[in-house]
Amino acid sequence: MFLEEASSWVQSRPSGHRHARVRVRVGQRGFRERLFAALRPVCAFSGPSPAAVLEAAHLYSYAAVGQHHDDGGLLLRRGVHRLSDQRDIAVDPRTLTISLRDELVRYPGYAPLQGQPLATKLGRGHVGG
Repeated sequence: MFLEEASSWVQSRPSGHRHARVRVRVGQRGFRERLFAALRPVCAFSGPSPAAVLEAAHLYSYAAVGQHHDDGGLLLRRGVHRLSDQRDIAVDPRTLTISLRDELVRYPGYAPLQGQPLATKLGRGHVGG
């Protein structure tokens, strides 16, 4: 039954594209825009970045809360955001420095981040203040 439903959502196109129904977080664009206004185009982990590669990342489970809290978000480069979601890169809450999973340290693009402070200042709400 699920496969039948899925096939009605997705239609293949000969051009190599397909149409699909997806769930979109209501208000995500506004959340990102407010973070840009507050934090400028800066990845919180790696520093200044082109706006096109920055995503608004939640520091809490949006799925559980269902609301965007501006003091609960940071801008992250897409790859860093993915690694954060997978818990491969995180912020140590005691020191507010970047902590990498051991496997990431062997990559030259990520190793320098280990132990570094964030590139953006956290507001009171970010750290529970």
